[in-house]
Amino acid sequence: MAEKDYVAVWFNARRRFGIDDTIYWGWFDPKTKHIDWLPWRHADGDGLYGVAHALRKHGYPSSPLPVCNESTVPSWRNIAKARKANPTEESDKAVNWKQTYPCTPDQQFQPEVCTLNKEQTETLKAYAADHKVSTGNVLFAALSRVVARKLISGDAPFYWFFPVNLRGATGIRTESFNQVSGVAIRVNPASTANDWQSQMRQRLKAKEHWMMWKLANLSKYFGEVGVAWFYKRSSMKQFYMGNCSNLGIWPLPHTDNPPKPTDGRLLAGVAPGTPSYPVSSSMIEWYGEIALTLKLHPYICPNQSLIRELADAWLVEVLADIQRQK
Repeated sequence: MAEKDYVAVWFNARRRFGIDDTIYWGWFDPKTKHIDWLPWRHADGDGLYGVAHALRKHGYPSSPLPVCNESTVPSWRNIAKARKANPTEESDKAVNWKQTYPCTPDQQFQPEVCTLNKEQTETLKAYAADHKVSTGNVLFAALSRVVARKLISGDAPFYWFFPVNLRGATGIRTESFNQVSGVAIRVNPASTANDWQSQMRQRLKAKEHWMMWKLANLSKYFGEVGVAWFYKRSSMKQFYMGNCSNLGIWPLPHTDNPPKPTDGRLLAGVAPGTPSYPVSSSMIEWYGEIALTLKLHPYICPNQSLIRELADAWLVEVLADIQRQK
């Protein structure tokens, strides 16, 4: 029996309601700040596959793709046991935005990029190791505080969606199929990287990512029409701050990789956003330097300059964090 991408069914169903699933990627020049954004649809592949597909056009084999540290999909029974053994504190999935704006499905703003050079990236990694946190949690905790200060009222907790790679455990053989789930990171406007690390550890132990994976794959039984029906009745009832994607370290090691480019450009990319997940952010390491990309949905953003302002503030916040120990 032919394989099918049951996660892609959700992206296709949502497009019926004007919800875009376009992922953007491109080559960013830190000197000129220029980038030509190129699109691909999330329904056609998740972030890891999309980056690999793009790099193969430039001669990078990008194979095999990274796998997770699990080998099988757990049963519903094992997921229930894990959730009981590792309870997580929950609250309403709501965000108290200072202001929202009317918008149409065809409105969007361009992503903005800021970068960490090699020295700053090495400092980030040393800081993360010393504090026993991941580099991603340092970066995204900093972004969360920046966005909260500018766009959020009060100190109530809110959620970020953090994608989790499931390759190697799903049994799916078709490389382009979406093999990503995620966990909902619950934080507040002042949460640190350690807070993020604690949240992620607990939710992975609770197998939250596998619960989300199994729920997404119920589209196998309901089809696109059923998923569209469910989405129409459930959308705009739960709100996240947004998504934060660690797209990894590139290029992947391979003896056939071409020589390192000398143009100084970095690979950048960012996931789509929606009114329910209006802040899209990502990190990609390219030959020891990191590109941080930020995109805001018009639901919470009145103009392009706000995205540039917050991207710059994100970098300032990160550098302030990692340089405190010097």
